[in-house]
Amino acid sequence: MKTYLVTGGAGFIGSNFVHYMLNKYSDIKILNLDKLTYAGNLENLTAIEGNPNYTFV
Repeated sequence: MKTYLVTGGAGFIGSNFVHYMLNKYSDIKILNLDKLTYAGNLENLTAIEGNPNYTFV
């Protein structure tokens, strides 16, 4: 199983990329690293909070 590190994954583009990857590929893990500045919003990721293939750092 491949693991992808996504930086800025709570922003608009990053969160859409995370959603896309988790929906398209069931055999990957996403590690999301975001500083949560003005552009980052965790509400963009509420739909995937319980996904075992997703981790927010």
